[in-house]
Amino acid sequence: MRRLAVRTGRNSRWRRWTVRIAGSLLGLFFVLVIGVVVAFFVGYARTGVPDSNEKFEANTTVVMYSDGKTQMGSFFQQNRKSVPLEQIPKHVQDAVIAAEDRSFWTNPGVSFPGMGRAAFAIARGKQLQGGSTITQQYVKVMYLNQERTMSRKLDELFIATKISRTRDKQWVLGNYLNTIYFGEGAYGVRAAGQVYFGVDHPKDLTVPQAAYLATVLNNPTRFDSDDPTAAKRILGRYRYVLNGMAEMATITSTELAQYRKAVPALHKKPKGNRYAGPTGFLLDLTRRELAEYGFEGDRLSGGGLRVITTFDYQLQAKAVRDVRLPGLQIGLASVRPGTGEVAALVGGTDFLKSQQNWATTKAPPGALLRPFAIPAALTDRTAPFDAPESESSLNRAFFQLVDSKRGPLIASAAEAAGIPRIPKADRAAPGLGPDALASPLDLASAYGVFAASGRKVVPHVIKEVRDARGKLLWSAAKQKGLEPVQVYPAEVAQLTGKIVGGSKATTVNGLSIEKRQANRKCRCRDHRGQQPLASWQLDYSPDLSTAVVYRAGKEGGSALPPGLWTVPAKR
Repeated sequence: MRRLAVRTGRNSRWRRWTVRIAGSLLGLFFVLVIGVVVAFFVGYARTGVPDSNEKFEANTTVVMYSDGKTQMGSFFQQNRKSVPLEQIPKHVQDAVIAAEDRSFWTNPGVSFPGMGRAAFAIARGKQLQGGSTITQQYVKVMYLNQERTMSRKLDELFIATKISRTRDKQWVLGNYLNTIYFGEGAYGVRAAGQVYFGVDHPKDLTVPQAAYLATVLNNPTRFDSDDPTAAKRILGRYRYVLNGMAEMATITSTELAQYRKAVPALHKKPKGNRYAGPTGFLLDLTRRELAEYGFEGDRLSGGGLRVITTFDYQLQAKAVRDVRLPGLQIGLASVRPGTGEVAALVGGTDFLKSQQNWATTKAPPGALLRPFAIPAALTDRTAPFDAPESESSLNRAFFQLVDSKRGPLIASAAEAAGIPRIPKADRAAPGLGPDALASPLDLASAYGVFAASGRKVVPHVIKEVRDARGKLLWSAAKQKGLEPVQVYPAEVAQLTGKIVGGSKATTVNGLSIEKRQANRKCRCRDHRGQQPLASWQLDYSPDLSTAVVYRAGKEGGSALPPGLWTVPAKR
């Protein structure tokens, strides 16, 4: 009985303690809820709707060379032509609503789940993502700056709520369609139709054309038709928009089946002279890298940013001047070992004529992958290896690994230095075949590891980004993922660099594209004979690592002219 009484007393105290804790937590919960509600209404009351920028003059983003003084170029100037909502066909309106905010006509102007995702992203230290309603997007463009902070997001919430209470949906949609950014410097649906399809007025846009514009509106950089890798993404998003239009009964199921087969043909206006010449390749690389760090769309084109790149003006001018050889495709990349900064790059003669960047396009590297046999063997303790004492014995060391079926170790060592993933078919003897495995930028960066005592830094072209007031928004020095990584022991990298001797040249032979096409046509192998397809020159030091490739033909697969493939790159 005494034991039962003690147990009953303990249970009673446990229940009282549990009730107190539950009551305290419940009270705390109600206090938090009341606090959030009060904070919302206080913020709502204190936030006024600022004067809209009726002229809506976007600020041009300028791009500078590494000295921060010499301007390389700028991104799009604003191209905007307004048109009243009543002159914009319903299928154009519905395409945008289907893409961006399918509950537009019924929602309160704000997306609380979207705000929650934004808060979660900030708590994790991530960039703010999309998910805003059409009203919120319009508020961001017309009333706020392009900063991606929680305070700006809260202002967006309050202003969007007030506008939803004081303006009708037609007013919001009409203004949105005339101010939102569609890429290619086009603000508003009329300018977008002109830029992408040569259509002067929205009333003349077809359903597929309207759906395509709504597709790129979501993210003009991600859905850039100039990017060959974006084709699948564009088609997927385009079909998403069409599906939404079908759900809204804007188009029939028959029309949906017809339109979703392929995106409409584009008739894009030529890019402005800002991208002319070899500098266009630098601007394009800069734009793409900015997008990786959240600087894209209207934030980039009209945000008034000041972008300082890693390109050295003097080195770039010398590279462009020295590698010109008529009739050849030439790619050059110079990288600073230990920092990953791309100091110079030649991707072609004129970006406006061809967007094929030969500095970032893979080519067959041939013997340039053989030096990676040294760190591969010296870091592998499963079998003996006699390190070569000079470059002349490097081939013997390479084939020693290949013959002992340790070729995949060479592939892994090359990949550790920055060479892209080598396909399974090439791993047994990397570089022996004619397959395109690495670009000049890849090889310049990888050889830089030898000069940097085994340290690798991901190559990059942006040093820092500041806003129109000079505030630092992004810096490579603080960016996670751009810090040096020790991939080889210092002594192994130094030994490899000493053996290679600071420079290496090679010519890769194979069957030219013309011979391969002829063999396919006749279904035979009559057209034989190896020809020089790619000629490389690579020089590296602790200050700079440069790789140059010479190729021929529109696709780079033709035979090099006699006597030209041994021309060394000048620096």
